[in-house]
Amino acid sequence: MRVLVVGGGIGGLALGVALARRGIAFEIVERRSHYGDEGAGIVLGGNVMAAMERLGIADAIRAAGHPVGQAIIADAQGRKLQETPFRVEGFPPAIAIHRTLLLEILRGALPGPVRLDTPFDKADVAGFELVVGADGIRSTVRRMVCGDVEPRFAGYTCWRFVVDGHFSEDAWEHWGRGRRFGVVPIGKQRTYCFLTDNAARRAPDPWKDLAQLKERFAEFASPARDALAAVRSLDPLLHNDIEDCLAPRWSRPASTDAPAIVLIGDAAHAVTPNLGQGAGLAIEDGVALAELVATSPLGDALAKFEQLRRPRAEWIWKQSWLFGRAGQIESGILRSVRDTLVAHTPERITRASMGRIVDMPGVPT
Repeated sequence: MRVLVVGGGIGGLALGVALARRGIAFEIVERRSHYGDEGAGIVLGGNVMAAMERLGIADAIRAAGHPVGQAIIADAQGRKLQETPFRVEGFPPAIAIHRTLLLEILRGALPGPVRLDTPFDKADVAGFELVVGADGIRSTVRRMVCGDVEPRFAGYTCWRFVVDGHFSEDAWEHWGRGRRFGVVPIGKQRTYCFLTDNAARRAPDPWKDLAQLKERFAEFASPARDALAAVRSLDPLLHNDIEDCLAPRWSRPASTDAPAIVLIGDAAHAVTPNLGQGAGLAIEDGVALAELVATSPLGDALAKFEQLRRPRAEWIWKQSWLFGRAGQIESGILRSVRDTLVAHTPERITRASMGRIVDMPGVPT
């Protein structure tokens, strides 16, 4: 079997590593002309690190990143509302890492290079039995499976950046009035931050200079305040509207003149980033799909893949949307109610939720 992977992001690269470990021939094509500085961080939960153990690259990730013990939700003044351990029994510790380093590690585990500057419409599918769409939320491959599927706007936008400095051992998320501030240590004395703000779709930045940015988020206490003080320029900020997307169908069978097609990662189930599982789902997909195509007839493998993976993706998709909406509340009364509910949620419920988050059907570990 030969597999064409469309998309050289985290999900496509993870799939390539998994296929290589199963002895399956593949090629990865990527639209971008080169890999540069991704400029942001990512948290790999225990479930993702278990998948990385399967791929043989967990040690490299641990060496390049930073272990994260707890996820802390706090109000703007820094009062802790909830502390949830990232560590779940039976899973490795969570690791936060710079995305650039993660991509380098994944590419380094491949047996050959990614074919760059090659969008799907320039790729030759002849000779491949399976095409995998790992090409993101605006997937070109997805149109061939289920037509146009418009991403859903969440009602807020996000800026991501990395600053020098180490401000906490834990991952913090401060909730303010219609905006949030996240602070995550990623190792090498660097910290990944994200800012969210309620806004219209494709709205321009609501500031003209660095001083105005800092004024807009001045309500937040440390560690957010310390991280904000470390921002020296607007240049590193990556700005994206928050969207999600769930494809109604994930695969198309082979025909006499075309290979089978399957979608993974954001092409199949883009989720808002509120639970830190978007890239994780894509990595899980890659490991699960490689295992299935290596052990089952192709048609059965693709049917089984969606049967196993869709319920989990839909649950994460829904929960992440709700979590984000709660974090973006503007009303003072509603925020007070929200904060009280979050602060008094029993630990058994948060632990049960974390257990559900790391459950990975179809992923061998």
